[in-house]
Parts: sequence; C-alpha cells; structure tokens
Amino acid sequence: MPTLTAPLRGFEPYEKLVRELQHCPCAVTAEGCVDAQKLHLIHALAQEPALRSGARFRLILTYSDQRARQIQDAFSFYDRTTVLFPAKDLIFYQADLRGKELDKERIRCLRRLLEGKPATIVTTFAALMTPQVPLPEIRKAVISIEKRQEISLTETAHRLAVLGYEKNYQVERPGQ
Repeated sequence: MPTLTAPLRGFEPYEKLVRELQHCPCAVTAEGCVDAQKLHLIHALAQEPALRSGARFRLILTYSDQRARQIQDAFSFYDRTTVLFPAKDLIFYQADLRGKELDKERIRCLRRLLEGKPATIVTTFAALMTPQVPLPEIRKAVISIEKRQEISLTETAHRLAVLGYEKNYQVERPGQ
C-alpha cells in the first residue's frame, strides 16, 4: 500500500529513523506517536526498501495478551500475514474453555516460522520468557501424509499419542 507509506518519505524525522535503523537495527526509539500512528509507522518501516534486506519476519512486542490481540487485529489491515503468539496463562492454560484456542494460535505462528513464510508476529514479553520447544524439534515431530499414500494406522496412532493427541473414535476438536 504505497499510498499509506508515501507521505512519510521525505519527512525528516522518518528519514532519520530509517538511517538509525540501518546502522543499529535493534536499538532505536520512536517517540511522540499516538497509538493510531504506531502501526502505520511499523508498516512503513517494514516496507522501506533500505531496511528490507531479505527480512521475512517482523516482531511486535507488547505488555499484555489483550493488547497483543488488539494490535494483531489492527495490524492485519496493513499485513495479512500477521499472527498472534499468545502467552500460556499457567493458571488457566489447563482449563482452556475455548477448545485449545491458545494452542491453535501458537501452532499457527510456529507453522509460519517453520515454513519460512513472511510474517508479522505479535506477542508479549511473557510469551517470549516461557520456555519453548526448539523449532528443529517441532520440525522433526511434523507428520506429513500425502494424497493416496498408504500409512500404518497403528504406527500413526502411536506417533500421534506420543505427540500428545487424545485417542477418540471421532475427532471433534483439535488435539484429538
């Protein structure tokens, strides 16, 4: 959407920010933005040709899961590849009443990373501080089944059980 980012080009504070990011890409502060401008600025910087250099992933960190959801919803306007990586609320994680919704969102995010597809990941400091299974381990656990491929039902059921799936006669929700 060049229409949204074009007005920033030539604006001295924006150009200064781009120059600073070229020299030190992880230690730059942008002050004076109201909430409505922050996502616009992030999108413009992500589209900046001088900063792209093959970067496929962008990370937006915030202070709470509620704020992360708001950012993800709003930033989806700029970038359809925006995914949420929610923190595991240890108190309520086992009693997830939404049908493992947290797991689905986390797996959706990890899948984009494993596939190497460009993405903007919105998460919290709490989610990053929670110990994670390394991506190579997740990659090894992926089960691929091709069309018309013959598989051993008992072997596949055993692998799924080892991965934490529940054995049921009829699948009704994720994790079964």
